[in-house]
Amino acid sequence: MITDNQVEFYRENGYVIVNDVLSESECSNYMAQIRKHANKDFAAIMNPDRPEFLVAQSFVNLPDSTPLGEKVDFIEMCKVTSQMTWDIAAHPNAVKILEMIQKDRVSYLMSQMLFKEANSAYAPQAWAPHQDNAYPRNENFGHRNGFTTQYITTNFFMEGADASNGTLYVYPGSHKEGLFDAAQRVSYREEKGSNPGNEISQEVLSRFKKVDCVFKKGDMLVLNGNCIHGSYPNESKTKSRPLLSVSYITAGEKFISGTNARRTEKSLR
Repeated sequence: MITDNQVEFYRENGYVIVNDVLSESECSNYMAQIRKHANKDFAAIMNPDRPEFLVAQSFVNLPDSTPLGEKVDFIEMCKVTSQMTWDIAAHPNAVKILEMIQKDRVSYLMSQMLFKEANSAYAPQAWAPHQDNAYPRNENFGHRNGFTTQYITTNFFMEGADASNGTLYVYPGSHKEGLFDAAQRVSYREEKGSNPGNEISQEVLSRFKKVDCVFKKGDMLVLNGNCIHGSYPNESKTKSRPLLSVSYITAGEKFISGTNARRTEKSLR
């Protein structure tokens, strides 16, 4: 699934794109299921791998007049969706890739579904240049495998992505210097028209070269938690940019759970 050259690329640059981690059918089947929980704005869904989070975030979609039986059926549907999400988070291909990169055992922490649906209220959303580790704050210079953090974020692309529909960009090598100071921003179901992500200053960004990423359906982006990255708005009228973001950490490491994310270490074995 991943070559020694790709592992070395990751260590040097802080990110790597691995093609075809998920099949087209796995992506299509998952999207058909998770879209059942989207609200009218296609806002992000935190931790869809946990049924209680799905119920809390999407139960509002049911009218007050919904019969009891249909509410029960909805909760059962949440259980199906959460299991499908977990099957991706714990996908054997993904776990093998991460453990080859980390040279250690990894654990699950959290997930988030980002639809970036074409023509939706959140389509113009563009994440500011940020570091994912600004939230769990696992700082670990030189421990175990030489990385400045043991926190990892992956993005499973459910459709292709380029600059026209809101792909991601990265700043290679920025993961080597630990956490930078950043301007705090709301980063979960933020106000429409605002951009999330604890923003890194232009002074810091000027030290690195920005690189745009291009993805196919089924590709996985692996990001070191300290690698600066962001995303473009989806300006396409026909192409959405759905992805499932899953965060992991080297097993046994310390991290901040978070009020909304409630990061929880869970074994993948």
